[in-house]
Amino acid sequence: MMLMLKGVLLTAILLYISYVFFTAYLLFFLPLSYKQEDSDLHTTSKTQDFANQDHVLLLENGFESGRTRMQIIQEAKTSIDFVSYSVQKGQTSHLFLAALFEAADRGVHVRVLLDGLFHNLHGDLKEVKKAIAVHPNMELRYFEPFRPFKPWSWHNRLHDKLLLVDETYGIIGGRNIGDKYLSEAPPKDYVLDRDVLIYHKDNQSKSSLQEMKAYTNELWNHPFTQVEKKNKSKDQRAGLAFQQDLNDTYQKAKNDHVPFVQPLSQEWKNKAIKAEHVSFLSNPLTRLNKPPTMWKTFTKLASEAESKVYIQTPYAIPTKQMNKYVEMDSTVSWVLLTNSIQQTPNPMAYSGYLSKREALSDSGFTISEYQGPHSIHAKSFVIDDQMSMVGSFNLDARSSFLNTESAVLINSAAFANKLTVEMDKKASKSNPFSKDTSTNDHEHVVKALAIKALSKLSFLWRIFL
Repeated sequence: MMLMLKGVLLTAILLYISYVFFTAYLLFFLPLSYKQEDSDLHTTSKTQDFANQDHVLLLENGFESGRTRMQIIQEAKTSIDFVSYSVQKGQTSHLFLAALFEAADRGVHVRVLLDGLFHNLHGDLKEVKKAIAVHPNMELRYFEPFRPFKPWSWHNRLHDKLLLVDETYGIIGGRNIGDKYLSEAPPKDYVLDRDVLIYHKDNQSKSSLQEMKAYTNELWNHPFTQVEKKNKSKDQRAGLAFQQDLNDTYQKAKNDHVPFVQPLSQEWKNKAIKAEHVSFLSNPLTRLNKPPTMWKTFTKLASEAESKVYIQTPYAIPTKQMNKYVEMDSTVSWVLLTNSIQQTPNPMAYSGYLSKREALSDSGFTISEYQGPHSIHAKSFVIDDQMSMVGSFNLDARSSFLNTESAVLINSAAFANKLTVEMDKKASKSNPFSKDTSTNDHEHVVKALAIKALSKLSFLWRIFL
């Protein structure tokens, strides 16, 4: 009897592994085809040249970006929407969460939407969901939580990073919440990222924030999104205790004049640039390989460039399917700024880039590889010193076909100039790539060899990077 049960169990396990292998791996290698109307989804009205009253402020410094988040939360009157891939550890994440709870205590309706697999609400943050559940003005939901019998859904992650306040302020970019992104004293794993603040003074006129809000509502109410159930009575005490701990931490930080929680001078608003227009871009909310809406939008704009296309990304892994949309004019300068093999914190993804690096160079890219300190995590594009795109979109197949992604497209020469200056600062600390590029840094030689070995096998997982 026991042998029979073991046999049945082993058969069930093997069948499940086969099921996962097909639906979570092989299925994604099938040829891609999209209806025209599907590929245009989420572009209508989002790339129009309409005039609006949006002002934009580049948030290059992580600490100042965190302080700006705290400022607009402190100013919130009616609603806050926080959408993120994850909440990381650290003092800044606790203070950020404390500010959300303090706003909710004032009567502000706070919605928190996180990725269903990588939200990171465990360890020091495990009580967050209990604390949100017992607060009458707060809600928590997860996009695509783990579904063991739908393996094809495992790859479609929520990768957006959005903060919306009262449809007056919006912050969008590449930063999650945590010391890794926002600390004044950078930890060892600190990354150099970038956000944009959108500031809309007149709620009666058109704004990209309206598109951002509509997208957030779509995510919030989507069938792929799971509502976090209210805690059982036994968890209420833990939730209330965590609320109190956050409040105590927040009040102490205020009393101690911790800079992260102190109000900003109102001069920060005066630094915002009035853009000619700001458009909000996003990928469609579908499973499996989705229409590459954002990638098509960028490549179309890049194909119309007259002088220069400037790209910053943590790694660049263009696949054959992505390259179908690319048209490179030989009279246009194509510049790629990315991490060096020494600085990358993501060996798997970098192995994909390494396997494509020579092809990128041969196709016409001038490649600069950042040498540190820290590593590049920002995702930005500048076209002809006029059009800028900043958001969560990496130059890879995952951002093109799998993840939810979002960005703002900004038509402003003044903003493009500020962004280019910041990208050039990283480029000045970079080495140009050539085919004889090699590392002589003995400290990183083992890492380099390992990544180079992985790059030979990266065709097995390149479409998931």
